[in-house]
Amino acid sequence: MSGLKALLAIALVTLWPMAAMAQETSETAPTTDTRAETGGAQTLEDILRRQRGEEVDNSFRRDAVGNLEGGAPATNPLGTLGGASDPELWRAMRFGEADVTSQVRAPGATLLIQDSGMAWLQFREGPLRTYGGYFLLGVIALLALFFLIRGRIRIEHGKAGVTIERFKAVERFGHWLLAGSFILLGITGLITLFGRNGLMEWIGRENYATIALWSKWVHNNVSWAFMLGLVMVFVMWVFH
Repeated sequence: MSGLKALLAIALVTLWPMAAMAQETSETAPTTDTRAETGGAQTLEDILRRQRGEEVDNSFRRDAVGNLEGGAPATNPLGTLGGASDPELWRAMRFGEADVTSQVRAPGATLLIQDSGMAWLQFREGPLRTYGGYFLLGVIALLALFFLIRGRIRIEHGKAGVTIERFKAVERFGHWLLAGSFILLGITGLITLFGRNGLMEWIGRENYATIALWSKWVHNNVSWAFMLGLVMVFVMWVFH
């Protein structure tokens, strides 16, 4: 019995420092800084978050504009061009931190990189796509419910067998110009807004790229037909 106690004591004395060392190592293990691994540049997680439409902290880019006062004089032989490299200068212009002067005094003369459209892009890929999709589904559900409750509009006394001209040719043209362009705008708009997250996974990237290219062309050009048809319908029917 005494021998067994001695073996347990020896095992405890031997394993205790190893357990304490392992615990200390796990507690003091440094966390991996993914930003440091890329030299301060954006990481794979930044790219994935941007593709998912999530918010990305751009402070590491906005603040990395160099030190314009820290460079050697450019007049010295083989002197530097200042305390900021070309990427840092362009980054300062990108985030509006560069000191740009111009002889032209017109508004926007010192604006070299315009990124105000990024706010609309983030809204389009976020709330517009999410809540707009729910809104479209809700409208379709309401239309289906209205059709089920109201039903078709029937002719009260049946067909008389006599055909009359109810709308003139120009009125029918304006109606179908508006209706046809509206359908094309709706289909191409849905493709460009939801196609990247839905349609591309089914048909592949190359096929979706071709469809998206033609959808953009149709959407941009058919819009003029829609505006013309809307004016014609408004003048001939609403205004009249």
